[in-house]
Amino acid sequence: MQLCFKGAWDHEPIRRANERQAMKLFFSLTSFAFTMILALIAFTYTAIHFPTTMRDLLAGAKHVQDELSSFGLPDSYMVWVDIFLQPNQIVLIGYSIAMRLAISLIGSLFGVGGGGRAGGKGGEAAGTSVTIPGERYRRWGKPLRS
Repeated sequence: MQLCFKGAWDHEPIRRANERQAMKLFFSLTSFAFTMILALIAFTYTAIHFPTTMRDLLAGAKHVQDELSSFGLPDSYMVWVDIFLQPNQIVLIGYSIAMRLAISLIGSLFGVGGGGRAGGKGGEAAGTSVTIPGERYRRWGKPLRS
C-alpha cells in the first residue's frame, strides 16, 4: 500500500501557476516589442519610399493637435498636449495600432497566441478543459470555502 501525502509543502500547483504567469508576461512583452519594431519599420519605410504620404499623415496629425488646442483647455493641460502629442508621435501610434491589428488577424488565422481567456485553464484551447456540460459553473451559489 502506497500513501500519497500532499501536505502544505507541496508547491507544485503554485509553481505551475507562476510559470504560466511568467510565460504570459513573456509572451505579452515579446508581442509588444515585435509590434513596436514592425511599427517603426513601417513608419520608416513610408517616410523613405512614400514621403508625400508621410507628409500628408503628419499634416493630418498636426491638424488633430491644432483641434485639441482649440478646445480652450488651461495651460496646465495644454503643455502636456504639446509635449506628448507631437504629429510624429500620433502617426507612430497609428502605425502601432495598425500593426497590432495586423498581428492579431494573422495570429487568429494561424491559431497562434490564443491566450487562455476563451477556454478555461492555462491557455488551453476553447472546450478542451471542460468536458462535462455545466462543469464550468459548478461552484455558482456555493460558499467559497468548502
